[in-house]
Amino acid sequence: MSARTLTEKAMALPIAERVALAQALWQSIVDGLPETDERTAELEAVRRDEELSRGAVSGRLHAEVMQAARRAIECA
Repeated sequence: MSARTLTEKAMALPIAERVALAQALWQSIVDGLPETDERTAELEAVRRDEELSRGAVSGRLHAEVMQAARRAIECA
């Protein structure tokens, strides 16, 4: 079954079932991420915020990020 078909079927579910599905999917993603400690993640977030604040890097719109993510996993 294609991702598009699966998405259409999932979107037809009642809201409570969509929420449960979304939570299960998100947990499967989180479980697949490498372990990191909170302090390391916090320091990285601060570093990135400082880069944005001083103009060393520029941000992207949500739509741009999502499009790049879809391209990266080859579903767009």
